[in-house]
Amino acid sequence: MRTLMAVLLLLGATLLQITLLPRIRMLQGSVDLVLLILLTWMLQEENRPDWRLGLVAGVMMGYASALPDLVLIAGYTLAALVCQLLHRRVWQVRMLTMLTSLILGTLVIHIITLGYLWLSDNPISAGDAFNLITLPTMLLNLILLLPVNALITEFNKLISSPANP
Repeated sequence: MRTLMAVLLLLGATLLQITLLPRIRMLQGSVDLVLLILLTWMLQEENRPDWRLGLVAGVMMGYASALPDLVLIAGYTLAALVCQLLHRRVWQVRMLTMLTSLILGTLVIHIITLGYLWLSDNPISAGDAFNLITLPTMLLNLILLLPVNALITEFNKLISSPANP
């Protein structure tokens, strides 16, 4: 049941990310709602962090993006794996883990994408990519981290509570 809800949340986040959220920009960066939903869902108290949700998110974003599927599958899967490893091995403080995994996940996805663009003869200056795309995306993600976390926490409580008679 929880896995199905996670997949539906990721699907809704993917739809919002490709339709509505590209209009919300800071320099050339935009919000990565799929990453936010993925990490906040993985770090809920009732849920176990599982890197396979990153695989599902990568498939959804790969289907919706102009980048090759394997680039985004690798990026989101590695971001979920980083979140899972941080949660299990390093910290048990949920917000600190979420903040760190969001920053590292954004960096991982952008580094893999930039690497692909370099290999496909679309060179982008690393400094420009970091200053104009990665940092603004990270800032927008950090701004939306708490509201998305609150929504996912309430949704998680809603599906966890028994039905009222």
